[in-house]
Formats: sequence, structure tokens, C-alpha cells
Amino acid sequence: MHATGRRQMVRKSVAGMRSWLHQWSPGLPAWGSLALATAVLLPQPVRARERQQDFSIASGPLRIALTTFARQSGVQILFAPELVAGKTGHGVHGHHSREDALEKILTGTGLMARTLDSGAILIVPARKGAGQSGDPATLPSPANRDIPQDILVTAFKYPTILADSAADLSVIGAQLQRHRGIVSLETLAQATPSLQLSESNSANQRLTIRGVYGRGEPTVGVYYGDSPISGPSGTTFDPGGIAPDPELVDIDRIELLRGPQGTLYGASSMGGTLRFLFNTPDMTRNTGEIRSGLAFTQDGEQGYNASAVANVMIVEDRLALRAVGYVRHIGGYIDQPRIGQADLGAADRNGVRLALGWSPVPDLEVRLSFLHQINRTNGARFYDDTTGPRINDLEARTPNSNTLDLGSIVVDWGTDWGTLTAAGTLYRWKVVRQTDFTGVIAALVDSASSCQRYNGLPSTLACGDDQWSAYHDFVNSRLPAILYQPMWVTSANSELRFHSEVLAHTALTLGLFAESRHDRVDSITALADARTGLLVDPVDVTGLRSIWTSFDQAAIFGEISYDLLPSLTATGGFRRFHYFKSAYGEVGTPNVITGTADIAPGNFSMRESGSNFKLQLTWRLFPGLMAYLQMADGFRPGGINITPSLSTEDRTYRADSLRSYELGTRFTLPYPALKFQAALYHIDWSDMIYNASSANNAFVYNTNVGSILIDGAEFSVDWKASRDFNLSASGSWTDARLAKDQDRASSLGHLYAGDRIPTIPVLAGTVGLAYERQIGPTSTLWARIDTIASSGFSSQFNELQSGYAHTPARATIDFAIGTDHRAWDLSLVVRNALDDRTPSQITTSSSGRRQLYGATPRTISLEFGRTF
Repeated sequence: MHATGRRQMVRKSVAGMRSWLHQWSPGLPAWGSLALATAVLLPQPVRARERQQDFSIASGPLRIALTTFARQSGVQILFAPELVAGKTGHGVHGHHSREDALEKILTGTGLMARTLDSGAILIVPARKGAGQSGDPATLPSPANRDIPQDILVTAFKYPTILADSAADLSVIGAQLQRHRGIVSLETLAQATPSLQLSESNSANQRLTIRGVYGRGEPTVGVYYGDSPISGPSGTTFDPGGIAPDPELVDIDRIELLRGPQGTLYGASSMGGTLRFLFNTPDMTRNTGEIRSGLAFTQDGEQGYNASAVANVMIVEDRLALRAVGYVRHIGGYIDQPRIGQADLGAADRNGVRLALGWSPVPDLEVRLSFLHQINRTNGARFYDDTTGPRINDLEARTPNSNTLDLGSIVVDWGTDWGTLTAAGTLYRWKVVRQTDFTGVIAALVDSASSCQRYNGLPSTLACGDDQWSAYHDFVNSRLPAILYQPMWVTSANSELRFHSEVLAHTALTLGLFAESRHDRVDSITALADARTGLLVDPVDVTGLRSIWTSFDQAAIFGEISYDLLPSLTATGGFRRFHYFKSAYGEVGTPNVITGTADIAPGNFSMRESGSNFKLQLTWRLFPGLMAYLQMADGFRPGGINITPSLSTEDRTYRADSLRSYELGTRFTLPYPALKFQAALYHIDWSDMIYNASSANNAFVYNTNVGSILIDGAEFSVDWKASRDFNLSASGSWTDARLAKDQDRASSLGHLYAGDRIPTIPVLAGTVGLAYERQIGPTSTLWARIDTIASSGFSSQFNELQSGYAHTPARATIDFAIGTDHRAWDLSLVVRNALDDRTPSQITTSSSGRRQLYGATPRTISLEFGRTF
């Protein structure tokens, strides 16, 4: 968070802060809740005294004077309401440094300011001897202080302290991200056990939190800052199957918020929300960074990465530009001897980010940003272990690519009543997905209905010998085959949000959200070159169908919190939504083999309105201990299947929804430095949306499965065992099962109560030991070792389903070591250090072939960085 980006007034009870306050005034009673009179977060401590700016702060109640100072200075202020009650703040007018202005406000109050590592300022009772005659002391430097550092987050749409966040929330900062070598969704999922990632045969990835796995709209909301992003729908109406995978460079932090999020996030999300928060323009100085590295994958090819960051202060405290450019090549390691290829599965990510920050007046900030990123893979990332380790025996080679262009604008306007935020996003995402379709086409070589279609015979008349021979020749002439699918999605979404905490004992957030999303996909079955395995150019079409989809939604949402007691807060949330979906399809070239001509004509649509609720009680039992009890709803829209040969019943699928019950706690001890959080939850899920296959296995569509029950537990602990060593651990237990027997007419077949949800491990966890030591006035040596483990899981509900496969339990070890010297840093990261070959996921294709994903072989990465 930067000096000119967070102008808000926030009043929250922060248990960890209260314990620190008691150290300064042991005789005072319980502090109650802290207020975060916030406008802005600084990336560094309050700047030197010679830094001047204009202030216009009237004398009056100290609370008002401090919150006004926060807005005008761009500094975050934290204080207990009880501490400032009845006190008067002195007025400040004219040109002053921030420190002088704050010191003047506090004169005679018996209070002083302490600067935290984040740049936020904590108001505490003045120590004896600090200043003269009871005057306050302002300490601009956090050096040699005994207040532990904490993390400021915006998961609740306003700044709060992580240690006091009444939610199951995890944060990965820039330093931990670098030390653990987190550069992608895959490596992020390994570091956060409750976030599951499943891959598809077209190099796409699906995210799941707390076992809420399904097809259709995403169950995990993915945000770039304030911008929600959904993938294209494709022919299977499954935007959740393509998760955005940004390059994690110049990142401030990653926030993972578990559980339904609808009353503070207009776009909603059933399982949780994942936010990528990149660094924003710094209007106080010019900075820069360069970074480059090499990666060596065992039995694979070499990778590399390079990035550059430039932050240009155009007008001090008013205007700044931040530019980021990057390239990354992840080496492949899969061989495809049938077409003479080695080291396939390689990935490239190239992109640029631009951000402009403008603050024409202290209470107003405008942030413009643009992202352009291209992701490419040179072939399938899975292999078949029946022919040898990490060998793919497919007939076709299937490179994939996607290009994301995203622009956004965010306007924050701070007032005495709160902060009004307006955000708008426009993005266009093109995905080119290729899948080996040889098995599907070859499996229909003896299909009677396909033979009849090819020869133009009615269904009552069987093919003769000559007709069968002609049909067989035609099928063989279309092999090998690739399903080539260019997809486009364009989305415009906007959010208007107001947050205020100026009323006594009350915090309020209200918002409006609207989205208009449009998709198109061309699904082309085409011939591949038998020698290279690549798509024939120009495309030799076997069949072509196109589908257009539109999705419009609007929602009003909000939360209100009220302090029933100094230690007890009640929160209520509400979201009212309405959506409209429409879709239609056209067949340009009928595929007589699969029967694409048998598609229902016309434009299909559906609409629905509904409500989500949230209720929460939060107890701050004593300094350092907080617990909460919560009920929250989640919802996903249903839709339409534009799929050949479907019955009227299967043409649409209903919306699914859930209700989650959660008990959570956070426990913080400054001495010894210990942080612990845990959550227990139970989820009732109705009408789960899942995928089914057509009778000939050529098409996939969405259907409702039934009721699901999920019980789970999550925990994380961080313990600074000594000055140099830090121990961390996190884990999740997820028991997600079908609640009732289901007898589906579709290809899903019989499902039974107690069947586990596919792709979800029951147990997952990670344990890490970190070492960090100062080896000189300006140098630090660090090292860490992390073990990541998960239990096995299945690809289908039970063994009676086609495509069933079981993934065994697995564990890997990562190791990293590095040094920081002034503005330089050097690190060595070894992923999968023992070269464990247990796959991370096993599936079975519609043609019966096993598909194994991961584990990536031992990879050694060496990276160098320099800041300016």
C-alpha cells in the first residue's frame, strides 16, 4: 500500500495492538476497539521533517483532528477511541511537515505517535521523559522499538490489521513470495494447502477452496486489485475452468480469503476469493528494480526469467507512473516420441503492466492501470506412464495460448463521513485451446448412427458393406484429429462502494456492482499432420460450430458492524442480485462423425434473482485472542447447454447455492512471537453444478448433481522460535461428500451418498523452517526448507463412472537459500529437491487414456535482483 492510495477512516478492534498499548500504560482499563483513521498506507516510515505540505485542520475533538490529519497527510493512523475520548486536538494551518503537524495536534494530550514498519502511525500514551511538560513525542523511525510488525490487508475492502481480521485469511507478502519461489498459480497452490488447483488436458487450470469444486461460473473469485476476472465460457459454459495465471512480479501481496464472499464482493464467490495486489505508483520518489534468473529442470530444458520495474515521480505527491515489463520461460520435460518431440509442456509468460497514480488534492486519488500478458505452452503438460516416465504417446501436439488485455480505473474520495470508491474494469481475453481429438474420432469408427449420417441414410435404414467401407475410409482420413477452439471473452464491470466508521460503535459498507460479459467460441474439429502432430495449416476442417454467450448481472451489497460490547461485535451482510444469461449456436460445417448438426436452433435464455446473507459475532476475549462465529451464503448462476443431441431436460441447469457455518480464531503473542489461526466449518451445498458427457463421449455439458455436505478444518501457525529461526505450518482437512443417492440419466450414472467430491484431497499441509541472520551492517543471510504434502483423491465420484482414476498421496520438499546486501539480493531455490515422481493429478480421457500431471522434476533456480 502506498502513500496516496488508501484515504479511509477505519475503526476496528485490533487485539494485538491493544496488548502493545498496555505496555505503554499498564494502569489503563481494557482499550476496547482501535480506530484506524486511515487515508493512506506508506511503503516506508514517515518521511523526514524537512518534507512540507499544506494542512487545514481545525481545533476540536482529537478524534476528528486525527482523522482529518490522516486524509490530508496520506498517513494511516491507528488509535483507540477510549484513548482520545474527551481530548482536544490543536488546530494546524499552513505549510508544515507531517511530523510537526501531528506533534502540534497532540500537544498537551499526553499522547505520542509511534511509527510501524508499514508506515502506519500508532497513537499511544506518552512515556515519562518523552518530551517536556507532558508534551507528546513523535518518533519517526521504527528503529529499536519493541512493537512487533503486523500486516495490513484490504480483504474487507478497507485497511485492517491481519491479526484482528475476523475471517480465515492468509497473506503472502513479497518477501515470502520471493523466498519460496512463488511465480505462478501452481507454486502458489503448493504454498497454501486449502487452495487446490486441478489441470485439464488443454493446459488450463481450475481453482478450488474448501472442497467447493464445480463446473460453470468460478467457485473462486480471482481479482487483480479491484478487478474481478472470469475466463471464457467455451462450448461447455465453464469459465471457472480457465483461471487467470499472472506473472507474480512487483507484487505487494497475495490475499486468500476462504469461505463465501458475497456481501463485500459484488461479483460474489462461493468458495473464497483470491486477490493479487501489485505495487501501485509511489508519488514520493523515483525507484526501480531489475531481476533476472535461470532455472535448470532435471531431464528437461533450461528456463529463464527477466523483469524490470520503473517508478517515476512526475509531480511530487501528485502524479507518478509505474511501469513493469517481464518475460519468463518455464522449461518443458515431457517427451512425445511418436512425433519426435522432446521437452514439451514448456510455458512462456510475457507481459507489461502500466499504472498511473494521480492525487490532485489530498482527499482524492485516481489510479489507472493497464495489463497485457501473453501465456503460451508448446504442448500438453500431461503424460502416460504406460509407455515410460514422463512420456506422452499422443498422435497430436497441442500448443495453447491466451492473451489478456485489462484496463482499470479506481477513484478514492475521502470525506469526513467515509471513503467513496468507484472502480471500473474492461478486459478482453483470447484463449486458443487445442486438444487431441484423435481418440474421440477413432472411437466412433464403428458408430452406426455416424455411418448413417455420413451416407445420408435415415435412422431406420442400416449401412450396407459399401457404405461402411466408405465411412471407415472417411474416418481414417480425418486422423489424427485436433479440437481447435479459439475463444474470446469481453467483460465490462463496475463497482461503486462507500465505507464509513465515523459513527459511534458502527462500521458500514454499501456497494453496487454491475457486469456485462460476452463470449464467443469457434469449435473446430480439424486434421493434424501425422508427422509433426501439429494442426494442418491452412486448417482442414472436419466440423465447425460456433457459440455466442452473454451474461449480465447486477447486485447491491453491504455489511454493517456494531459493537454490542467493548469486546463483542455483531456484523450483518446482505447481497441482492439479478442476472440474465443468453446463448445461441450455429453449425458452419456439420461434423457427421460426432453429430454436431443435431443442435437445437434458436436463442436460449434464463434469468434469476436472489439474496445472500451473512451473520457474524466476533469476540475479542483479551488482548491477543479473537474468535468469531459466522454464517454466510454463496451462490452461482445456472445456465444453458448448447450441446448436440441433448434432451429438453438437459438443455438447462439450475443455479447452485450453499450455506456455510464457521467458527474461527486468531491468537497472537508478542513474546514469544507466535501467531495462530484456525477455523472449523460446515457447508450445506444444494444443486452442485458438475459436468456430464454425451452418449458418444464427444461432447461435455453441465448438469446438477444434488446435495453436498462438506466438513473441514484449517489452521496455520507461525512461531519465531529464536532470533534466527522461524517455524511455520499450515494444513487443511476437507471431507466433501454427496449427501444422497443420485440416479442420473446422463453419463454420470449412479452416484451414492458418501461418494467424495472429485479432485479434493482430504488432507493437505505444509511445514517450513526459515533461518535469517544479520551478517553485517547491511547484509542478511537467509535459508528455508518447506515440505508440502497431500493425501490422495479420485477424478470421479466412484469407480462406476467412466474416466475414474485415483491420484496417490504425495509429498515434496523445497529448499531455498539467499543473501540480501544493501540493494542487491541473490537467491537459489530448489523445487522438488528429492525429484519425487508421484503425479499431482491423474485423470482418464474420454477415449480411456490415462493422463498424469506433474510432478515437475527437480528444478534449480538462481535469481538475482537489484533495487534503485
